[in-house]
Amino acid sequence: MYSARQRQILADITRGLGLPEPMPGAVTVEQSPSSIDSVVEAADFAATLMGAIGSAVSLIGERRGIGAQQVRVDRRHASLLFNEVAHFFQSGWQFDIGAVFTPVNGFYATRDGREIVFNGAYPHLRDGILRFLDCPSDREAIAAKVATHDAQPLEDELAALGLCAAIKRSPQEWLAHPQGQAIAEVLPIELARLGDAPPVALETGAVRPLDRLRVLDFTHVVAGPTIGKLLAEHGADVIHCRYPYQDHILGFDVDTSFGKKCVYMDLRIAEDRARALELVRECDVFVQGFRWGSFARHGFGPDELRAINPRLIYVEVNAYGFQGPWAERRGWEQLAQATTGLATLHSAGRAKSALVPAYFNDYGSGCLGALGVLAALLRRAEEGGSWRVRVALAKTAMLGTRFADNRDAAVPVVDSELDRYLVDQDSPIGLLTRVAPAVGLDRTPAYVDRAGAFPGSSTLEIGWGPDLRVPHAVPHRPTSIFRLALARRRGSQTL
Repeated sequence: MYSARQRQILADITRGLGLPEPMPGAVTVEQSPSSIDSVVEAADFAATLMGAIGSAVSLIGERRGIGAQQVRVDRRHASLLFNEVAHFFQSGWQFDIGAVFTPVNGFYATRDGREIVFNGAYPHLRDGILRFLDCPSDREAIAAKVATHDAQPLEDELAALGLCAAIKRSPQEWLAHPQGQAIAEVLPIELARLGDAPPVALETGAVRPLDRLRVLDFTHVVAGPTIGKLLAEHGADVIHCRYPYQDHILGFDVDTSFGKKCVYMDLRIAEDRARALELVRECDVFVQGFRWGSFARHGFGPDELRAINPRLIYVEVNAYGFQGPWAERRGWEQLAQATTGLATLHSAGRAKSALVPAYFNDYGSGCLGALGVLAALLRRAEEGGSWRVRVALAKTAMLGTRFADNRDAAVPVVDSELDRYLVDQDSPIGLLTRVAPAVGLDRTPAYVDRAGAFPGSSTLEIGWGPDLRVPHAVPHRPTSIFRLALARRRGSQTL
């Protein structure tokens, strides 16, 4: 089963969920080397998450008549999932996420000897920071301007403008910070019963464990949409909704769209709002990943939606948690790493500050959110009620700071091994190559009927139910783009 360290991680991530212990021998973890070079135990965290998700999916499937399943996880494969977008190709060409590496992003020294991290991956965030600093998008120019500011006022002033910045702190500094204190005792996955309703049975006769589970997904990069994608890999019916004129990073959007119907929707338009509420009445899970409080202000908070769907599982994802002074503050992977001390731990002994070279909080929080949904489904079937699941990037990062004693040397990924870990799938936008699902189940292998797609590509087909035009057998296959020398890279796109 799990290593001793992985068992410790498993105990932490499943606290409060009410999940049963897996039967001895039900989970097999191949303890292969990590691809992530960090003292942070990212590979063990990823492998444990995949094992926990596999166990919960298997349990749901067993209760639906599929039978018990053996769960298999490859530690190295799981570690690749935390950099999934860096191994994502369209017709052999690596997807571009160059916006993540804009000159604004990175560590900058302040006048008082601290360091601060910005995120300007979206144009309006990048432009806002450059406007505030009154400088061009050039690292030397940005560094010169930041050096005229003290760290704390700079962090505060940018946050007041709705922009994204975080001081690089140590774990101890974060735990002494008001926001760190507010979420210090909050579980990595918050699972709470919201109200009463009759139990919703896990119907038998399923072909796949999550058949007929309806998920309405109002999220954006990266953690939130990962939840729906992971559920879709085991048969869930997922509709992803987004505002059509919102900033986006296409590589992330397509990467997290696998298994989903992708629609445009504007909740300020009466017709779209009414359609969204119709979908809510018929769904099991509602996921929203925008700044906390924004959906409640539009009438789509948990209390409003529970009133029209008493059996609803309502999922919230944000940056800094749902308690404390930063609950409504905008944040990203890089900021959560910096402020919680994760980047400090990773940078120890290095010549300069650096981030864990993986989207630890983004993909990790998405996995935690999916595990929370699976636990809520089981609780709803046993106890009834409506349920709320909450995960946050900073809480995931704080979990990472407790598991930062990796002593195994990372083994870099080479193309010759990617046939084992990547899969090809045909799509309307060409051949898509991605990291294969890392949860191995012997009866119901993980896959998606719908390959990845551009945002809004299903707008005219919105609705629940299977799409009879897509295959209902495993449609992906081991990739051939490296073996045939068809892969073309833009460059390294790990964080």
